[in-house]
This record gives sequence, structure tokens and C-alpha cells, in this order.
Amino acid sequence: MGNLGYGAYPTHPGEVLKDEIEYRGITQRKLAESMGLAYSVVNEILNARRSLTAKTALMFEAALDVPADSLMYLQSKYNMQTARSDKSLNDMLKSIRKIAAVL
Repeated sequence: MGNLGYGAYPTHPGEVLKDEIEYRGITQRKLAESMGLAYSVVNEILNARRSLTAKTALMFEAALDVPADSLMYLQSKYNMQTARSDKSLNDMLKSIRKIAAVL
């Protein structure tokens, strides 16, 4: 199937959000306070160490006016591209395809 147009490195939505708050001059701590989240949660999302959920995407949308749907699309692409680069998963998928081919 090839790489289906995915780039070499997946973009975590936190990278986009981090650029946005830096552009606006908002600190992570201030953003976390305004969203009612722990600083560590916001920091982990912005540094791509935690996945964005629908709930947190909506919270970022409310705080920054960045569309939650777009953020969730980025998260989904990030998850798929990360999974596609997992060697043990790829080995398992090859095995499943071999079995499925004879069904």
C-alpha cells in the first residue's frame, strides 16, 4: 500500500498547538489554568508525549479557537503513521494477510 502520502515524520497536534501559543505569547501554565487542566497535562500534549482526546481537543478549541476536528484529524494521522512504523505490528499484519489470503 505504500505510505499513502504520509510524510517522513508524523505531526502531533501538540506541535501545532505549541506553535500557536508561542505565536500568541501565551505560556503553557497560563493556558493550562484557563482550561482547568494540570500544567503537566498541557505540557505533555504540547510536547507530543500525550495523545489529544476529543475532550481536550474541544478544550483547546474553546481556549484558542483552533478547530477541534482539525486537531483530532492530526491526532488520527499521527496515530496511524506511528502504528505503521511499528515493526512488531507490521510483522503481525503480514502474518494476518497470509492467513486471510487463503480464506
